[in-house]
Amino acid sequence: MSQHMLYAGGLVLVAMLSIGSMARAVENWHEDAFFGLHYDLHPNATDTNLGEETTYEHIREMLEKVQPDFVQYDCKGHPGYTGYPTEVGSPSPGIVNDALKIWREVTRDMGIPLSIHYSGVWDTRAIELNPEWARIGSDGQPDPNYTSRLSAYAEELMIPQLLEVVREYDIDGMWIDGENWASKPDWSEDAQALFTERTGIEDIPRNANDPHWHEWLAFHRDLFIEHVTRYTEAVHALKPECMVTSNWMYSVRQPEEPVAPINYLSGDFDPSFGAERAMAEARFISSRGMPWDLMAWSFLQTHGNGWMLKTATHLCQEVSTVLAQGGAVFIYNQPQRSGRITEWHQDILAEVAQFCRARQHYSHKTNTMPQVAVLHSETSYYKHNDPLYNFATANQPMEGAMFALLENGYSVDIMNEATLLRVMDDYPMVVIPEAAHVPDTVKQALVEYVRRGGRALITGAFVAEQYGELAGVAKDERDPQGGWLPVGNGAVTVYGAYQPTTLETAQMLAPVLYQQEPGLNQRDFAAATVNTYGEGKVVAIHGPIFRNYYGARYPLMRRFIGDMAAALDTPGLVRVHGPWHIEMAAREKEGRILIHLINRGVSGYLSPHRHIVENVPDTGSFTVTIPIAERPTRCYLTPDKFGLEWTWKDGLLTATVGGLHIHNVLVVE
Repeated sequence: MSQHMLYAGGLVLVAMLSIGSMARAVENWHEDAFFGLHYDLHPNATDTNLGEETTYEHIREMLEKVQPDFVQYDCKGHPGYTGYPTEVGSPSPGIVNDALKIWREVTRDMGIPLSIHYSGVWDTRAIELNPEWARIGSDGQPDPNYTSRLSAYAEELMIPQLLEVVREYDIDGMWIDGENWASKPDWSEDAQALFTERTGIEDIPRNANDPHWHEWLAFHRDLFIEHVTRYTEAVHALKPECMVTSNWMYSVRQPEEPVAPINYLSGDFDPSFGAERAMAEARFISSRGMPWDLMAWSFLQTHGNGWMLKTATHLCQEVSTVLAQGGAVFIYNQPQRSGRITEWHQDILAEVAQFCRARQHYSHKTNTMPQVAVLHSETSYYKHNDPLYNFATANQPMEGAMFALLENGYSVDIMNEATLLRVMDDYPMVVIPEAAHVPDTVKQALVEYVRRGGRALITGAFVAEQYGELAGVAKDERDPQGGWLPVGNGAVTVYGAYQPTTLETAQMLAPVLYQQEPGLNQRDFAAATVNTYGEGKVVAIHGPIFRNYYGARYPLMRRFIGDMAAALDTPGLVRVHGPWHIEMAAREKEGRILIHLINRGVSGYLSPHRHIVENVPDTGSFTVTIPIAERPTRCYLTPDKFGLEWTWKDGLLTATVGGLHIHNVLVVE
């Protein structure tokens, strides 16, 4: 039988919603889990002593140090060998003791859930043994690592192995790794045939310049969702309370609406500079309406000079964004190949756990206090990302907008098109950052939002063409030009060209300069304009300012963006007035306003050769302003007791915070 006959797309897709509803109806232990640990080894053919030093007493002693709410342990890594004695696939030849069995005994006795780390799409060993399971590249060559979604891999190895682990170890969850980010288009005969069957398109594209390229990519994204649905459904059929997730599914790299029946969202951010990755991911994933967590690596390496554990200070700063967005955190620490857990590592993890626990009541499962909504347009993203789910540069304008607005003291949420349509009216300000393919439904909703009094910041050289009436400008037929932007009595260079426009109802906020003297070197068209539309207001920046800011975070560019945002004169916004590196998140829980404050500063310096944060210096005094109709009964800082003075007058709370170390919460009751 042809493999693709097993996967008639309509049957699986129709089943997704009912499966998803069933999965969410089962009690989800992950909803209340807050702090976890992750240990994986990626077993391989050269291991000789897996589990040799894994004992009940040792593992329990190490876990007692940290007191996690859940644990994830090794099962099968990217090489494709298991660390347990599987009867389905390829156990590593180096297994001495069944470490997974011991971890199950310890976690069961401690009363905490045990999940596994399992590599899904990426399985090198499976392809070695079954070359026909490989994805085929556009050049006709088989991939040595990544399996085809239309092969028998899932039915003959992956799903039977996952079910084996559930039966033999009664595990509570699965963190499936090597998934969307390891998925690529497949030019196998079965994939080509099924694409034609589903779409009617007979000419198979080979690259982005060929017709039907985006249909080809969408087809493969459907295959991936069907893949996740199949194995999740199979696991839930055996043990419904086993919580399953696919690493980075429905994150920034996969921004469409969730339909696969996974139980929660998760991902592991970069070993170096993970805090920056967490800032975007936490803000986006927290908008998805599902339980979620994010994982920090406890170690990093610089230029291949060996892996080294981070300091507790580094890890606390890195996980603070996750805390501030209401999520759960967990930390990746590798055992030794023998299965021994390095004791001094656990001492550092225990320190981080204590930091998190001190903030748990005011951080976990909070809700956003709507402030600034930044659109992460799935339509635009999938036009420019690296197939199928990797970034290329498609995430940069959105993330540049986030960084610029946070560094100007705003609280920012990130959401896709569907979410923005649902909640747009709740937000005082909406930002559309260089998204050239926003659907008409979103554009029309934005027009009505502004007409009713909303404030919108729209950027890109296409603004005049796509939003001309709203922005109050018409496209000038001259070619776009770049140069500098005026800021105060100086100027900042910009990368990328700005579209000349004719001002209709708009007013110029700033011109484009052809050199660096603001009073002398002005071009005859606007870099930025402001327009009153109905009861609202629109500021348009007619070039790739946010993509530019992502790549070059010049202070004067940050100030320029801040000036443009201020020109909207948006009511109802919480603001931080202090050092640019204070990251703020306005949240709510149990009737309290919770203003999370994170210090992104470091002592000394970071560089390409220095990635580890050793100390975070105090910010010094700064101010937070919060529009609030009635005088609060109480304001305080927790858990760090810095000085606080506050006043309330004419609907505005002004809080002067004495300082900030890493992360603190201003509570307003």
